[in-house]
Amino acid sequence: MSIKKKLDNLDKMIVDGLIIDAFDRYFDDQVVTHSDSGDRSKNKAQKREWLVKFFSLIQKVNRVELHGQAITGNVTHSKFTFEFTTTWGANLVWKEIIRRTWKDGKVIDEYYYEGELPKVKEEKKVAQKATPKKKVVKKAPAKKAAPKKVVAQKAPAKKVVQKAAPKKVVKRAPAKPDDLKKIEGIGPKIAQILTDAGIPTFAKLAATKPAKLKEILAAAGNRFKMHNPATWPEQAKLAKAGKWDELKKLQDKLDGGRR
Repeated sequence: MSIKKKLDNLDKMIVDGLIIDAFDRYFDDQVVTHSDSGDRSKNKAQKREWLVKFFSLIQKVNRVELHGQAITGNVTHSKFTFEFTTTWGANLVWKEIIRRTWKDGKVIDEYYYEGELPKVKEEKKVAQKATPKKKVVKKAPAKKAAPKKVVAQKAPAKKVVQKAAPKKVVKRAPAKPDDLKKIEGIGPKIAQILTDAGIPTFAKLAATKPAKLKEILAAAGNRFKMHNPATWPEQAKLAKAGKWDELKKLQDKLDGGRR
């Protein structure tokens, strides 16, 4: 079966909502998946576990729409729009390109990114006609004009402007960021998002309301809307105080940062 046929079957199963079944059928055991947001899985078992966990948080699949495909050799691209409703009522919508690399009829690499489908160009051979050579007519050299006399003019005296002495600016060293990944539910990408939003420390995170954190995640892209930051300030408060044993006990009761 050609890659085109396999791609059509795979994408149709995804549109029909059979995403895990399609993954089981068409993906290699050692498939690697990754994205611009920092998500990464090393093999099929790890990715399947993530898919099962993700769909356990989905109450309803509202829409899966395939917008187009592109194929170049053993690499395919499919453009999708996904729309889900989570179990806590949040509406997730994102558009993405899924780039897949195939080997022996199975997907061995899958990459998710935002953008447009690549254009596949067909090369056409165009016969080029030889252009006739033009006759070269030699022209007689032009007579040189007698050089003009140049009278040197004195340059006006330059005004000397005294520059004011620059003021000394004392820069304060920025606060040293904390390792926000110690908060359950926060990975490398979300830690960077929070830092860029002015929340680089446990103290700042502890003082930020969950509603504000949700706004920051939503602004970072649809992929981050599914994260629930309700316990992050509570965890950060313990981390700020150095109460690591209490933090560990709290995290043992959480699942991905959720109660």
